[in-house]
Amino acid sequence: IASSVAKTERRLIERSRVGREVCNRCSRPPPLCVCQSLPNDLIDTSTSVLILQHPRERRRKSLSTVPLMPLVLKKCAVRVGYEFTPDELDLVAEYIARGQKPLLLFPGPDAISLDDDSDVQAVQDFQNKEQLLILIDGTWAEARGVYMRSLELMSMCQQIQFQSDAESIYPEELRKEPQKHCLSTLESCAHALKLLESDGAVEAKMMLEGAMQCMVDKRMSVSEERNREPRFSRRDKTIYEKNKRRHEIKKQLFN
Repeated sequence: IASSVAKTERRLIERSRVGREVCNRCSRPPPLCVCQSLPNDLIDTSTSVLILQHPRERRRKSLSTVPLMPLVLKKCAVRVGYEFTPDELDLVAEYIARGQKPLLLFPGPDAISLDDDSDVQAVQDFQNKEQLLILIDGTWAEARGVYMRSLELMSMCQQIQFQSDAESIYPEELRKEPQKHCLSTLESCAHALKLLESDGAVEAKMMLEGAMQCMVDKRMSVSEERNREPRFSRRDKTIYEKNKRRHEIKKQLFN
């Protein structure tokens, strides 16, 4: 009986607590706020960006780069799901209605290389029009899964790719990429925008990568602070507090 009463009290206390404080703009707790790295006004690129995000990636909020992208780019939308069809994506339907294929950043044998001399003419054609750039956000396995479950949509897109020797901003301590040249969704988008837009989209690339660098720096700083705190006594203290209250209630009931 005493244990049940004590548990009920703990639950009431937990429910009465207000959620942790987060920034109104970037939706991150104060120690992880990245607003200092964001532009005062959203950057307007001629390319619209659509991110198809795997639900599992959405739950990796603290390290995901996708939440940063709509805070930097004016034309950026995020959709979450395991599979997608052209009809449910208004942006895709709009471009297809114009007779224009959306560009899908996904490697493959039929993909046009944005930085390959053999595809120069195709890339120049892209630069002369407003484009819709689609990226799939998730691990490689998750991204392939979304691709294979959304074949109708994928068949309506023109696949593109690029070669990059750049290493990700992510340090291995935070998130290890499959290979050194593998980039995050944000970094891939920034690089593709630079290659797609005739003016190079220099500002967009700089601000996107700056926001990600700020996120990584803040995360590393918080991790270092936490590692300095002693952790061995935390569990013992919690158990002690639970048992203490149970014994107090037991005395009140039976003494």
